[in-house]
Amino acid sequence: MMSSRLVNVADDAELRLVRYLSETAPRHLLKPTFVQECEACIVQTDASALMKTIVNDAGAIAALLMIESAEEATSAFSLLAALLERVGDSAPQDELGLAKALKNAVVVVQVDGSDEAQMAKRRITLLSALYNLRSSATEKCALMTSMFQLAAQHQPDMLIEGQSLGNLLMEDKQAQRPGIVVLLDHWEVAPKDRRELYRAATDSLPDSDARKQRFTLLLIDTYTDSSHLNDEGINAAKEAAIGAIKDPISLFVHQRSMLTMPAIQALATKSTTEKLHGLLVVFQEGKLEDYHAFLKKYGGQDAISSLGLVPDECVRHMRILSLCSLAAEHEEIPYTTVAQTLELDSINEVESWVIAAVSSGLLSAKMDQLQQSVMVERSVVRKFDMEQWKALQSRLNLWKQNVRGILESFQQSQAVAPAP
Repeated sequence: MMSSRLVNVADDAELRLVRYLSETAPRHLLKPTFVQECEACIVQTDASALMKTIVNDAGAIAALLMIESAEEATSAFSLLAALLERVGDSAPQDELGLAKALKNAVVVVQVDGSDEAQMAKRRITLLSALYNLRSSATEKCALMTSMFQLAAQHQPDMLIEGQSLGNLLMEDKQAQRPGIVVLLDHWEVAPKDRRELYRAATDSLPDSDARKQRFTLLLIDTYTDSSHLNDEGINAAKEAAIGAIKDPISLFVHQRSMLTMPAIQALATKSTTEKLHGLLVVFQEGKLEDYHAFLKKYGGQDAISSLGLVPDECVRHMRILSLCSLAAEHEEIPYTTVAQTLELDSINEVESWVIAAVSSGLLSAKMDQLQQSVMVERSVVRKFDMEQWKALQSRLNLWKQNVRGILESFQQSQAVAPAP
């Protein structure tokens, strides 16, 4: 078999590639005049026509997937990428169209009798080579989308931490964002151009993985105008809302502003999702009493179960969130107030709920068992609007008065102090 390593260095590289593909391709897929048509393009130095001939021939693309050596296949594929660059020199629009066509051909072409998992791995390898050789951010997004889709369907091990695709789903500790987001931000990719990639990333993760909710939030954040929200956007918003209610704790920071997202706000305008939006508002801003008011309005626990939620888990989360809201309002809270807010049967249960809230990371507090009070050190703020701004202003004014009083006392003591 002719080595594709020679393809990239020989003077007649394109001709060698064409013959190499024709020798490897399945006979029933390759067009009988494939070689002759390619040779005519090469003689006329028509890179665009040559690329079209290769990309549109299922046999030629199948040949790239059938080459035994991944290195040889990548080398041959790299020459196609180089041809794309030549096309772009004279016809930029043709280059973009051919790059998309090449990507699609690699993804969809069928090879009879092949192992689909191994074939998916080869497809991803070729797409990765194209990804590394292309400079357009839009193209790179599309290529990553296809790679995630292939991996999710046939190569899930490629999505675990330590693998190139898996690492993109992990949090970049320095940037505190998933690696994929860091890349897209660096490329300045517009929200709508991120959408398919975020959907592919979301679909690649299991329901039990908290990152699925994180990427669902990123997905709905690409809908910046609710007037252009389609059914897919509404469904994504529903997924995000239910995910936030199922687990309002572990992704609290990422979910705290979701009520301002146009896609989430759109849920309140539709009769089929109005109830879900109302429940989300309770979990974002309300207390346990608001949760029970919701149940009374919408028919009890069946309203919760119909959304795929577990009533007992909802109550548990609401108690922790209610305690955090209470802690944000007071620096010292009597056990009796906690028990009343959390609707506990006895104040003996208070300490276990304080421990649960502290363990969640949303609250930092100590308990005075003798005085039966909770001493708040820090608590998340679940709702921050005009009322909270006024409260903050009052605290700052009080702090300024205290500091001013200390300074005045110091000045007075300095004035009456005897000279040394």
